[in-house]
Amino acid sequence: MKRWSPAILVALIAGYLALSRPEGLTDLRVYVGGVESLQSGTGLYDYFRNGTAPFTYPPFAALLMLPLSAVPTGLLHLIWTAGTALAVAALALLVDRRAAPLVALVLMLSAPVSSTFKYGQVSLLLAVLVATDVLLLRHSRHQGVLIGLAAAIKLTPLIFIPMLWLTGRRRAAGVATATFLACGLLAAHLLPAESWRYWTTEFHDVSRLGFITSVGNQSLNGALLRLGVPHRELLATALAGLIAATALLATRNLDRLAALVITGAASVVLSPVSWTHHQIWLVLAAFLPLAHATRALILAVMLLPVTALGLWPLQESRLLLATALCLALPALLSSPPLPAVTPTPRGGRCPTPPSAAPAPPRPTP
Repeated sequence: MKRWSPAILVALIAGYLALSRPEGLTDLRVYVGGVESLQSGTGLYDYFRNGTAPFTYPPFAALLMLPLSAVPTGLLHLIWTAGTALAVAALALLVDRRAAPLVALVLMLSAPVSSTFKYGQVSLLLAVLVATDVLLLRHSRHQGVLIGLAAAIKLTPLIFIPMLWLTGRRRAAGVATATFLACGLLAAHLLPAESWRYWTTEFHDVSRLGFITSVGNQSLNGALLRLGVPHRELLATALAGLIAATALLATRNLDRLAALVITGAASVVLSPVSWTHHQIWLVLAAFLPLAHATRALILAVMLLPVTALGLWPLQESRLLLATALCLALPALLSSPPLPAVTPTPRGGRCPTPPSAAPAPPRPTP
């Protein structure tokens, strides 16, 4: 437990700061407000918190969130914040059980986890579902269920389904797809009007997702919006699709954690909106077998408020990191380590390595 103390301390501070905000956990309030609007008959997608923050998830997510409206606000915020801290610990254990306290500390200090605490977001819980599916259920016939469930709650994890297929887990890809469709059909049966509205109207309305021109949105689409690039939608779709496809194809030659990270990085680039709490996969890249300088750069980008400095390209640094992971990570991981330098003795001759030593003479028959 002593090894976990730094991470626990940071979690307590982050939780206190989040719960002390006058406006509370704003995204969690949107979840509750949306389901309360649904229960009152007003409509799930007619709810807007403070006139600007609507409910944006599929109807299946609202079904799972219905119990939230029955919990008093203060208690709900406390439980949600504690759950966020536990989710960080679970993700750390999935990534590296032996170094889990250190992984948890880094995650706690990162911008994505800080944002999750601040807003009461669900993204970290979904990341745990996806990571559990990829890292823990590899040999289970139930692999794919958690990815399908996560995608039914929020569409971003859909990108992990082709990753399963490309890495040879085709049955798991089928299970994930079937789970996603089953959840959607259940929601369509229980909430037919809301489901029709979501899949025919709200699903395409990116403007409902907030101030997507802000630097908090580190997707390629967000960067092109900020730059005012003409024909942005076509360019973002084509370029981000190419980057994501390259990353997904590379997962065939990577281990499970690397495949998880590179697919998560592809989701950051490809999604029309990639808020800070979506970028948790980029932090995990620091725990891959990379050079120390590369790890330090990843941690600097993901732990420091570099996007808020207002300087280009620093304000796009997390998008640039995600793109670099998509395109360069496979090569970095496959690069052979540098050969060890053998000191030369004073005599000027290097000792003969064992592998190059002359073979003993064969006995004469």
